[in-house]
Amino acid sequence: MSGADHYEVLNVERSASAAEIKSAYRKMALKVHPDQGGNAALFRLVQEAWNTLSDPAKRAAYDRSLDGNATPPPPAPEPPRQPQPDSEWTWSTEQPWSSNPSGPDPVRSDGAGPILIYPTFGQWRIPALVALGVYVVLVGIVLVSTHYDGFLAYVIAVATASMVVVVLPPHWSRRVPLRGLFKVLGVLMGIAYLVTLLPFAHVDMTGADRAVIIALVAGLVVVRFVTGRWSKYHDLDVAIDRPAAFEFNLWGTPGEPLVNDTLAASISPYDAMLHRRTANLLDPVLTALPGAKLVNGAQLGAMVVDHLLLNGHRAALIVSIVGPGGTYSLDAYGGLQFNGQPWESPAPALEAAVESWRGRLRQVDVRGFLVIHPDAGATVRTQDRADAKVTCLPAQSAARELHAWLQPEGSKVYRQVLYDILYRAPYGLV
Repeated sequence: MSGADHYEVLNVERSASAAEIKSAYRKMALKVHPDQGGNAALFRLVQEAWNTLSDPAKRAAYDRSLDGNATPPPPAPEPPRQPQPDSEWTWSTEQPWSSNPSGPDPVRSDGAGPILIYPTFGQWRIPALVALGVYVVLVGIVLVSTHYDGFLAYVIAVATASMVVVVLPPHWSRRVPLRGLFKVLGVLMGIAYLVTLLPFAHVDMTGADRAVIIALVAGLVVVRFVTGRWSKYHDLDVAIDRPAAFEFNLWGTPGEPLVNDTLAASISPYDAMLHRRTANLLDPVLTALPGAKLVNGAQLGAMVVDHLLLNGHRAALIVSIVGPGGTYSLDAYGGLQFNGQPWESPAPALEAAVESWRGRLRQVDVRGFLVIHPDAGATVRTQDRADAKVTCLPAQSAARELHAWLQPEGSKVYRQVLYDILYRAPYGLV
């Protein structure tokens, strides 16, 4: 990986102190040393980075060369008062939006409007609490008005009270001791009440008694449905809460699977460094699209993709390679070609990942992107077919083109999609 940034090689910031650089060098050198089963080429890069950054004069000259080769960002425009879709691309590293979870929804400084969260927080909470309260009162009235004249009457009373446990939202009922027993009693009591309403039961009841029993049985079904819906969204609110939805835009670590288990194959130090390099390249996209979420090492079962960039109902699966200057394109079978000749790459695996994720996230437009980092001083060009599932992107324009593809979704966060990617897809849960 010639031409690699010395700071990226050691995985430190440009502002790192001499002690931090020394510590990072020792850890990386031990990890990639050929005698420890590491990569010889990567070890040479680590040595080169250390020789440059450990010498203050060489480091200062190297920093000046980085500043001289870097493309200066365009000046950020003044925030307009009205939305302007053609506003200039900015590369600021500051988050252009408020992140106060107790205040109003964060608003982008470029005037594109607030970050919209779907579904909103607290879904079904008020209807569930009202329905539950009414049902508890109804059961209480039945228990208070019942005349207890024997052991069977007390058993019926306990079973009737157990109907409340049945209609509790699951995230509450999990805390009830012996909840399984109480739920069985409550369901059986509901069935028994329903049987008394049938013509062959021959149970003498007044119209008021019949109405109460109908309310008890119908409420058991209706209230349980409402509280169940609330509990489902409550779990979502806990997993993807307001800070996560509004403030967090990064999950996972570049160069590592999202879930630390035995399913995913190990990642070499060389590839881990490449993952970090690509993740840094995506920072401007997250800045320009505050509703976007980057998941490093996203997993679908045992299938791991380097990066998944989600914005609204669009998801970009991103992998990267390093190659010499020239023209890259994909053939009709999804294989990568370099200057018209076959070139080994993860493009076919990425195309398979796109198909798998499309089957998983059926409401999401999933597309693959192969980012090509050029060797030092090289120029990369790409040619793509309009119907291709995977698009080749030169590293120097990848952030801009990813932003252009994701931007039409606006600034929306679909929490159920993000929850599926983070907590269900890695384990193959339906």
